[in-house]
Amino acid sequence: MGKSIHFSGQPLYSQVIKLLDKSKILQTSRKYGGEHYVKRFDGWTHLVVMLYAVIMRFDSLREIMASIQAEARKLCHLGITTMPSRSTLSDANKRRPEIIFESIYRDLYTTYRNILSSDSRQNRDTAWMKRLQIIDSTTITLFSNLLFKGVGRHPKTGKKKGGIKVHTVIHANEGVPSDIKFTSAA
Repeated sequence: MGKSIHFSGQPLYSQVIKLLDKSKILQTSRKYGGEHYVKRFDGWTHLVVMLYAVIMRFDSLREIMASIQAEARKLCHLGITTMPSRSTLSDANKRRPEIIFESIYRDLYTTYRNILSSDSRQNRDTAWMKRLQIIDSTTITLFSNLLFKGVGRHPKTGKKKGGIKVHTVIHANEGVPSDIKFTSAA
């Protein structure tokens, strides 16, 4: 069986990475102290690895590192010179301030928000529509009945404990989240 001649375009991951500016991301990381005590695993590599994990829907550091090491030859064009170990990724997740990634998101949001919003919303830019914001709050439970039976249950009441609350603000005329905050679900 020969090679397919119908392949066109690029993989989703490559398209997402092309939207990012490596020098700007490293500058942001330096600005907020994300490059202190870092030898090889800089802010760019950290962001690329974490985006890869989100797109591939991985749940653990072990899954992330196993997949990245298996795909090492295919990922070298992204600027990853050495494959990090699991402990390096864990340390980077602990030490690198989250304000770096927030700043990167806000910069991407201001750059691409008009491109990402649909054409139908841009045509009805009345004054009240520009000011209208949609606010949503969603709870994500950390323990599922299917995966971890009994884990996270209170011993006396039997109710599940543990979760994340996601607070999102979307401008009605854009359709792209302008602000996302994570808090503990209580």
